Amino acid sequence: MNAPETARRLPAPDRVRDLSRRIALLEFLIAPDGPYRKHAFRTGRRPGWDLATMANGGGDDYAIAFSDTAAVIRCFDHESPMSPYANDGEHRPGTVDALPAEFADVLADPGFNGGDPLSVSALIWWRDGSDRWGTGVPGDMEDGSGWLLEGLFHPDPEMHYRDHFQVYYGRPLDEFAVVDAVLGEPTEETAALLNPDAADPADLLRRALESVGRAG
Repeated sequence: MNAPETARRLPAPDRVRDLSRRIALLEFLIAPDGPYRKHAFRTGRRPGWDLATMANGGGDDYAIAFSDTAAVIRCFDHESPMSPYANDGEHRPGTVDALPAEFADVLADPGFNGGDPLSVSALIWWRDGSDRWGTGVPGDMEDGSGWLLEGLFHPDPEMHYRDHFQVYYGRPLDEFAVVDAVLGEPTEETAALLNPDAADPADLLRRALESVGRAG
């Protein structure tokens, strides 16, 4: 899948932001002290901007920056033909050069670009006043945006991430607890079900909520 196809499938930024926060919360509840957590959500990473990130540890990642009225997504699939590393260190036409100027400072932020300005295989954005996601590429090459962002446009994100985290962490996850975390309001019981080894589920829930910028 390529950026134009992914852009057509993504929901509006408010939904993407909420789901990104909830996925980071879910993973924190599953593995609060795990060094290999993939997802994070930081409120106020830049003034007026929140930041959602995912890194799979294998060289692929994404970052999504949200303001109150706009958003920009950076995807990096290191094996994609859209990677600059497959193009003599140059961004493919329509990626970085087509990015609206108001997002330039965000793209230059090491927290957004992962400390490597070349780590871009796709950029997708939602401008202030827009009603859809945009991108600058013709969509003639696979760029990794589809599989990287699949959970954010999946019809059942709670089941998508339950399946994913069950494989990643190698243990079953309670279906109803996952639903509470992704679609509802997680409770101490949710925390205990997702992390049976937690000595204090109430403290785990508090820490998880604080990690994504919500009051515990």
